[in-house]
Amino acid sequence: MTSRRLIRIKVLQLLYAYSKKDRATLAEIERDLMQSMKKSTDLYYETLLLLTELRHKAFQKIDTARNRHIASNEDLHPNMRFVENPVFDIIEKNRKFLLYINSNLISWNASPETIVYFYNKLVNWDKYKQYMNQPQVTFEEHKQLVLDIFAELIIQDDFFFQVMEEKNIYWNDDFELVLSIVYKTLWRIQPDMNNESDLLYPVYKVQEDHEFARTLARRAFLEYEKNIPIIDQYAPNWEIERISDMDKLIMSCAISELRNFPSIPIKVTLDEYIEISKTYSSPKSCAFINGILDKVLKQLQESKEIVKKGRGLIE
Repeated sequence: MTSRRLIRIKVLQLLYAYSKKDRATLAEIERDLMQSMKKSTDLYYETLLLLTELRHKAFQKIDTARNRHIASNEDLHPNMRFVENPVFDIIEKNRKFLLYINSNLISWNASPETIVYFYNKLVNWDKYKQYMNQPQVTFEEHKQLVLDIFAELIIQDDFFFQVMEEKNIYWNDDFELVLSIVYKTLWRIQPDMNNESDLLYPVYKVQEDHEFARTLARRAFLEYEKNIPIIDQYAPNWEIERISDMDKLIMSCAISELRNFPSIPIKVTLDEYIEISKTYSSPKSCAFINGILDKVLKQLQESKEIVKKGRGLIE
């Protein structure tokens, strides 16, 4: 999934939700859209923070064992490899990471049971045991363990998604994109990175993606009543009332995007909304929407309502 597809999905969902209200204002939709996009970024930082919390839990366990009234030799001389994994330091000390989690109050303090769950799973994991028992470990092996914890131990577990959805029910649509960016972030970590390094990826391009989101929401909201008769015109065997609200919104958004974004190729717009319809509409909607949009496209081209330039000219 691309960030633009996720934006299209968010716009559709908000327009659908607000269509059920007696009064919907464009200001409300734009406000909630920007908030929803910010929450995608929160998910990115929450997930990275979860990884570092596992290191904190390990250190806490070691510290508790050291301070037992009767401590064993193992308690007094623990294996520090995991808590000293340099990858965690690079993430935790990154200035941008610290600024974001502190400014936005990102924390796992309210979910200590989640940290305990994944820590217990970690220490019983064969890859962790192998890592801890190796005579020597390279930086790449330190990094590979963290990648494997994320890719195998955490996001392969339904409990992770359950916890995240309890934190924010709207993250369900964000997972595919955001978790791929988390993996990309971990993969790019290098030993020479310091706290000022450009480690973290933006979920959205601040200027371009935010402008795309606002414009799409604005035009789709304002042009809906104009787009519906065009859709109705090319659905002769269907009364417009029989077409589902989501199908109408998908087609209307596609039409508004075709009209208002000269730099986006026609094929990209059509492919994106057809792909979205496979998930957010009924099983038969995809072919229906594809057929309608194909006919609408020809009309808009003939009436010169679609003008493409630059990258938008790519077929």
